[in-house]
Amino acid sequence: MSEPDPAPVARVGWGFDAHVLDDQPPLVLGGVEVSTTYGLSGTSDGDVLSHAVTDAVLGACVLGDIGEHFPSDD
Repeated sequence: MSEPDPAPVARVGWGFDAHVLDDQPPLVLGGVEVSTTYGLSGTSDGDVLSHAVTDAVLGACVLGDIGEHFPSDD
């Protein structure tokens, strides 16, 4: 009788991103520009949703965090 296959390893990634509110649009969430009178400041597009999801996927794959792949000084 053969041994059962081992259970697959579950991986979980936790993503986080934050930017300061700015009085200048645009506000981009998940790649969609939201029509509003304010936006998020940052060295990038300020898309906190896309950045957090990317950070979570990289973490689940044990590939570091988003800052290692896309540094703010790049």
